[in-house]
Amino acid sequence: MLVSLALLAASPVTQSPVEPTAAECAYDRNAMLALDAVSFDQTEGMGWRVLHDKECFLEAAEILRDWQQINGSALSPDDPRDRSLLRILAWHEGQMWGFAGHNAEALRHFESSYRTGDDASTAAWNLYVEGTIAFLRRDRTSLTEAIAKLSTIPKPPSWDNAVGMDGKPISLPWPQNLTVLEGLERCWDEPYKRAYLCRDIPRLR
Repeated sequence: MLVSLALLAASPVTQSPVEPTAAECAYDRNAMLALDAVSFDQTEGMGWRVLHDKECFLEAAEILRDWQQINGSALSPDDPRDRSLLRILAWHEGQMWGFAGHNAEALRHFESSYRTGDDASTAAWNLYVEGTIAFLRRDRTSLTEAIAKLSTIPKPPSWDNAVGMDGKPISLPWPQNLTVLEGLERCWDEPYKRAYLCRDIPRLR
């Protein structure tokens, strides 16, 4: 179970009163594109997260798009790990478009992020996707319904024994991402990048 992928999908975004300048959002595009998938997407302080941390959300969305166009074919949809990486890359790109205020583009990526399967983790993820889409579509009823359904899903037996991609134990609340959706409802009138932070941030143990 690649729990770290879901954790990083909920990584925090800091807020500042001033938009970053073009100079602050400058980066070495070729070096960024040369990173492997884990370094680019799953490692704090590397890849698109460098731009995310500076609130350069549009630039982060663009490099996520470009990295996938150039390197995505090296990840096989038939490999479970690669399939998870491809899906979460699309999700992260959608998040960055959403944080940048490009909701239509964000929705397109979120709608491609559903998982297949009938296990509890898949059901929880898909409700998180549904709730996030509902927020961007301004459908509060559907968001409330997604929260109610997510809150009733029982914890998978292996959840407390999960490890991250580095092999180290990882601890996340269950139901995962419930607090994210509750925060979106709590901050309904805020833009996505602010409403996303109306909750406690999960931490590694």
